Amino acid sequence: MVAAGSRRLMGQVRQNGPARVGDMPAKTEIVKKSRVVVAEDPVMVPSRLIQEALVRDTLDRSVAACVGTASAGLAWRKLLNDDDRILIKFNQSASALIGTNPSMARVLIQSLLAADLRPDQITLLEVDPVVGDEFKLRRPDHRWQGQAAKFGDVGEDVFRADLDWATAVINVPFLKTHHMAVMTGCLKNLSHGLIRRPARFHGKRCSPAIAAINAHEALASKLKLNITNGLRVNFDRGPEASERDIESRGWLAVSSDPVAADCIGFGYLNHVRAEKGLRPMLPSPQLPDSLTLAEEYGVGRSGIEQVEQVNLADT
Repeated sequence: MVAAGSRRLMGQVRQNGPARVGDMPAKTEIVKKSRVVVAEDPVMVPSRLIQEALVRDTLDRSVAACVGTASAGLAWRKLLNDDDRILIKFNQSASALIGTNPSMARVLIQSLLAADLRPDQITLLEVDPVVGDEFKLRRPDHRWQGQAAKFGDVGEDVFRADLDWATAVINVPFLKTHHMAVMTGCLKNLSHGLIRRPARFHGKRCSPAIAAINAHEALASKLKLNITNGLRVNFDRGPEASERDIESRGWLAVSSDPVAADCIGFGYLNHVRAEKGLRPMLPSPQLPDSLTLAEEYGVGRSGIEQVEQVNLADT
C-alpha cells in the first residue's frame, strides 16, 4: 500500500534553478535519471511491533525494482561481486528510541545470504553485535585508519578502519530531522558516521562538510546501495527526540543515489510534518544545502527533472 502523500513527494523536490544553454543535453542524448523506489505500508510496523516477514518481502521487491531485475537475488549479484567485502552502515543515534535497526539488519542479512553471499563477507556497523553473531558475520574493527583523509577546504579526518577492509558499502540510515543539518538521511549517516571527529564538521548546517566527505574517493567508490529506514520516522526535534516525535509509518526508500534518496526523504519528512500540523523544515521549495552541494560535488542528483520516484505498489 502506498499512501497518497508518497505520490506527491517529487513535487516537493525543487529544481536547482534555470539551466544554462551549455548545460542542456543534446536532443539525441538520453539522460538517465536517478531511481528511488519508495514503499509505504503501515502494516509492516503496527505500533512498535515489526513484521519482519513483510519487511523482507517489501525490501526484496524494492531492491529488485531499483536495480531493474526480476528478483532481489539477481539484484544483489548485479550490485556485488563474489569476493566483495560488504560493510553495512546503520545509525546508532536514537536507535533505542526508534527501535528498528535489529529487525532491519536481520531482514537485510537474510536477503544477502539468500543471494549466496557468505556471512564472513559481511560486517554490520552500529547495530547490536548480537545480530551479527546470530548470523556469524565478521565483527567490526573499531580502530581508525592511520592516515587522515583530506576533504578539500573543509578539513581532514580519519575514516573507520572498516572502510579500508570494505570493497562495497550498503547504507541503511534512519529518516530523521536534525536541528543543525535539517535532516539526517543517507548522506549524513555516512559523512558523520564514518569519521573519528564528526563534531568538527557540524558548522554551517554541516555544509559543505556532508558533501565533501561523501565525495571522497575512499567512500564514494564503494557505495553500492542506500536503503532509507523509515519504518519509524523521527519527524521533529531530532536528534533530541522523544517518543512523541516518532511515528510508525512503514516507509522505505531504495536507491543507488544517496542525494536523490535524501531529496525524496526530505519531501516525506515534510509530508509527515504537515499531517501533524507542523511547519516545513525549510520554506518550500528549498532543499537543505547539503543536498544541493552534494550534487555540485558529484555525489548524486537533487533536481526534480533528474530523479525518478518509483512507487513499489505501481510495479
